[in-house]
Amino acid sequence: MNKPNLRLHPGVLQVPLAIAASLGGGFLLSRGTVSGVASPLAAAVAGVVPPVYAMCILLGALICYAVMGAPAGMHFLLASLLLVTCFRILFRERFKPHMIAFMTAFCGILGGLVLDVVIYGNAGRLPLYGFEAVLIGIAAYFIADAADCLRADRRIILHAGKTFTFALCYLLCVTAVCGLDTPFCNVGRIVGTTLTLLFAKQFRHTGGTLMGALTACGMTLCSVPIGTPMLFLPVTAMMTGFCSQLHNALLIPVFFLLQALSCAVLDSSRELVRVLVELCLACALFAMLSGVDLHRFLSVETPAAAPDHRQAKRLAAALHSLCEETDEVMHRLTIVPPEDGVMQVRAKLCMGCKNQSFCWAQRASQTSGAIRELIRTHHRGLVPEALDGCIRRTSLLEICASQGVRNALSQMQRVHMLQSRQVTLEHLRILEDVTAGLCQKPDRTALSAQTEALQRLLHQCAAKAEDAQVYRLKTGRFAAEILTRQADFPAASIRTLLSQELRVSLDITELPGGGQGTRICLYQAPPYKLVWSVQSENAPDYERCGDHFDAFTDGIGDTFLVLSDGMGSGSAASLASRIAVRTFRRMVESGMSVPTAIRLVNSMLLTETSTENFATLDVLHFHADCGELSLYKSGAAATLFCHAGRVQRISSMSFPIGIVTDAMPSQRRTTAFAGDAVVMLSDGIGEAEYPFISSLLREGADPERITQEACRKAAVFQGGQSRDDVTVIAARVVSCLQTVSTKNDIASVGHCVKNTPLSTSKL
Repeated sequence: MNKPNLRLHPGVLQVPLAIAASLGGGFLLSRGTVSGVASPLAAAVAGVVPPVYAMCILLGALICYAVMGAPAGMHFLLASLLLVTCFRILFRERFKPHMIAFMTAFCGILGGLVLDVVIYGNAGRLPLYGFEAVLIGIAAYFIADAADCLRADRRIILHAGKTFTFALCYLLCVTAVCGLDTPFCNVGRIVGTTLTLLFAKQFRHTGGTLMGALTACGMTLCSVPIGTPMLFLPVTAMMTGFCSQLHNALLIPVFFLLQALSCAVLDSSRELVRVLVELCLACALFAMLSGVDLHRFLSVETPAAAPDHRQAKRLAAALHSLCEETDEVMHRLTIVPPEDGVMQVRAKLCMGCKNQSFCWAQRASQTSGAIRELIRTHHRGLVPEALDGCIRRTSLLEICASQGVRNALSQMQRVHMLQSRQVTLEHLRILEDVTAGLCQKPDRTALSAQTEALQRLLHQCAAKAEDAQVYRLKTGRFAAEILTRQADFPAASIRTLLSQELRVSLDITELPGGGQGTRICLYQAPPYKLVWSVQSENAPDYERCGDHFDAFTDGIGDTFLVLSDGMGSGSAASLASRIAVRTFRRMVESGMSVPTAIRLVNSMLLTETSTENFATLDVLHFHADCGELSLYKSGAAATLFCHAGRVQRISSMSFPIGIVTDAMPSQRRTTAFAGDAVVMLSDGIGEAEYPFISSLLREGADPERITQEACRKAAVFQGGQSRDDVTVIAARVVSCLQTVSTKNDIASVGHCVKNTPLSTSKL
């Protein structure tokens, strides 16, 4: 006979255990006191948990109220708990931490007002109740924020503001646990001493001093007799932190002796035995928990280390002033116009001639016109009919030819000088923008604990690195940069180990280090990614394609698609487009903004190629954190964007790069959702083919099929033969999140458009 299967799923016991924990927590947390008033921590916890557990906490506090003989100090706690529980029952949705803090603080103030005015009859305790209500709100904010951090990143992230809330919440926790006082020991002193020793071991003297001070303060707030023996705890924890490199077998006795001596000085002989027992229990508990890495649960963020920007700001201001002064001086300086060739020829040829009066007095207009034509053409041996009577024909031809060369050279110098002025001013503006960009507020925060962990991993893998740093981006994702010169750098192993350390999935990309080796960029997988495909075909009778494209990812996971179409076909067109794509990628990978990089590419084409060999530039910047698309066009063909089954044609009225000095790209930024697609085209795709590509987009065709079909049908839509290079890039937005946006969510968001000189039309 088979035995029945009595195994229970873990989820079956989850709710009963949570209810029991809520009852016990409400009972235990209500025993602590703050200056004779019950600790408000239970009310803060009730404001964060679901309504069922909030009611259990209230029931546990009522049981404690009944068991302890209804002390007056618990009236405020019970009133606040009752109001918080009622609020949670009425509003069951999950709120953000700041809303929870406001709600719990408001309930505390309302409960204190009812107690002081209605029940006690203006007893004058309203300021105390108001202070307690503020403590409830701050503690609720930290608990809610810590829960969100643990849910998202599996660790609590502390910075300047959250450190303050952490300190107050820890104080309330200590006061609550110190309420568990028995004749043999105090549980709060044991737990507080253990945590202080853990922080001193792992965060050294800084962590030990901070936790020791907070623990001693919390114990004293609960009860002066309980906190008096622990007043020297911050000092002993600081000294223990300086000795944190010692083995536990030596560290524990050192801490025990220091703390025992301080307790012997502060406490009487009657309490000394009890304190020593608590120290022994705390040291034993620390020995069991010393292997727990607090960095996995607690992260301290510090601003990213950055050089002093004052010099960069001064340099940017000086460049701005220099640009304005240079522009003003160049406008005041006049370029000498070329000399009048007719007058020069007359002065050299006709002085002393006996026919001068006839040529310049009677036939001045015919003579000057003929000489001007001869200077322009400067053909030797061909004298215009108006100068047939000239007695100095041989000298006339030589002087006119020489003057024609001088005039052409002078005009070339004039054009070159004007163009050099504009290029110089543009270079100064670009340099000013780059320098000013260095002074901007960093978009990332350095993580000291995670950086130390990365350096330990590098040491374990015998990997040599010039620099290594772990950051947290503004969007909340982790990112790391490693600068190395090692040829066989174990990037894959470092990626795997750091992913385990941070408990997130990391992607990797390698970027040039600017002559200092290689930049290994690791970043947490973003919520969105771009899947793309490209197809390119040469024009007939040309071996090289005039179009160049590139796709790359920067150091934080954003994707860039770049397409440049050189004017014409073959090698001449390929040169300009290759320079544009190569230079743009190099500048963006170095950290330059997209508009500044395009301006720099334009300036380079003006100097590296002739004015007739220009190119278009089409850039798509995909922001992987929010799914936004930034389009930059410099004379490029239209882009097709498909959202929710509707196709939009995005075009621009901008100059290609390499023609004018101050060619600014057209910009468009729009929000894209999972499933949206975009197609970038070169000039080889005629407008007659746009409806066909739009139909493929509406059908939901994959990017590879779109590119193949568009290139295959290009000749058909152009009358049977393709006369230009053809390049098609198709991309689709893919969500890496577990949840998918609903149609209502998509319809409610819409498009966010900024800087929109691009025109949009529906197809």
